[in-house]
Amino acid sequence: MISFCLHEIKRIRKIDGEKIILDEDYINAKIIPGLDAQIASDSIYEYIENTLGLPIAFARKEITVVKASEEEKKLLDLEGYDLLVCVKSYNFLEDATLFCYTVSKHRPDKFRFVEFSRREK
Repeated sequence: MISFCLHEIKRIRKIDGEKIILDEDYINAKIIPGLDAQIASDSIYEYIENTLGLPIAFARKEITVVKASEEEKKLLDLEGYDLLVCVKSYNFLEDATLFCYTVSKHRPDKFRFVEFSRREK
């Protein structure tokens, strides 16, 4: 039998007083112990790297556009939008351990994607 112990964290992010991002984090509690509401309201990554001493190395991200659910319409200031930009992120430590899965939904008029890529030979 495989059992998982997860921290499930939902956060609403405001920009200029508007609720425009809904983050849902699922964090492996065996890898990231001691996570509480105070840490989650501040910086989870700072806690992981500076308090636990675990180096975060990389993430794999998938970006799509999805229809807003009724719950998301109530939680966010959508200003008439019914679509959200959905960013799914698989976050890994330096040893390639998956420690966190995040689903982040953004109001489309406030979303910006910028990427820098370097080709390795």
